Parts: sequence; structure tokens; C-alpha cells
Amino acid sequence: MRRATRHESDESASFGSRYEVPVVATPSDGELVERIRTGDSWAKEALYRKYFGGIWAVVLRLLGNRADAEDVVQDTFAIALTEFESLRRPEAVGAWLMQIAVRQTHRRFRRRKLRRLLGLDRSIDDASLELLAHEGTSPEVRAELEKVDRVLARLAPAQRIAWMLRYVEGGSLEEVAAACSCSLATVKRRIVAAEDEVRKHVKMEEA
Repeated sequence: MRRATRHESDESASFGSRYEVPVVATPSDGELVERIRTGDSWAKEALYRKYFGGIWAVVLRLLGNRADAEDVVQDTFAIALTEFESLRRPEAVGAWLMQIAVRQTHRRFRRRKLRRLLGLDRSIDDASLELLAHEGTSPEVRAELEKVDRVLARLAPAQRIAWMLRYVEGGSLEEVAAACSCSLATVKRRIVAAEDEVRKHVKMEEA
């Protein structure tokens, strides 16, 4: 099966631009960050509007649960507002926000694991790859996506996140490593390990 979940976007587009939601006539990211540092409330709202939709979409696919995704995205922007002074490259704020979001996603997976061990987690994944597939997706492809969902659910969170950022979100290895706050070698190992598991259960054609 072809990797139907991978975005068909221009390969030359950056990972950041894929989760950025374009807005009309806003200042550059660098300008927005500088204005936020001075306490400009309008700049905070403008940055939120610019990146909320894209980051929400990525986190939702990573976690597969809307309630968890809402919490993670809100936490991401709340944390960012307290850490803007530490941002060295204001023009890369989109990638920085995604890095925070991925870090919070890891924490959400750990919390979910603990709650399940305690018998407290009764949540239902409501945003699986199969459920998020395009309306016209064939039953055969949906069946394969369901298999992928089951395999991903059994993976370590670090492997699942790296694989999805690479193959579902279409990020380059360098971009995925940055989002995961790890080395290129580490992210490659995580992706290969996840890919090996996926291929054991799902027939996938090379893209």
C-alpha cells in the first residue's frame, strides 16, 4: 500500500511551513517575537492565530485523542509565553513551538501510561489515522491504516512520534530530530525501529 497518510506537499517546503497556517499581512516571526518580549498583547494573539491550527493538527495525529491534544496545545503556548526570552532565533519560532509541543506530547504519553497502570484511564482514541483519512479513502486503504494505528499504539512513544513526524507529517530527518530534541543518529534509530514494526504487519509500497 502507498503511504496514503503522508502529505503530498512540495518536497522543497520546510517542515515549519507545513504546520504554519498562513495569515494575511502580519509581521515576520522575528518581529512578532520581539513585540511579545515587550509585552505586546496583539503580537501574542497574532502568533497564536498563525501557528495554533497547524500545531493542533500535528499533535492531534500524534496523540489520537482530541481532549489530550487540546491540553497539549494549550500547554505549548502557555509554556512558550514564559520562555520567549530564551529563544535564540526568533525567526525559527514555528519550529521552536513544535519542539515544545512534541515535548509535551511525550509527557502526555507518560501520564496516559501511568493512568492506565492505575486503571484510571478510560479514554478512547477518537483521532486515529483511519478516522482522519480523507472522506474518499477506499475501504482497503482504511483497513491498512487501522493496522498502522494498532502497530503505532504498541510502540514506545519516542518511536511513534519520530515515525509519524517523518512519514505522516513529511518532515526531513533534520527537522524531526530538532522537533524531538535529539541527535540525527538517535532519530534515525527510532524511525527505523518503528518502520520495522510497521512493515511486519502492513504491506507498504515505497513512496
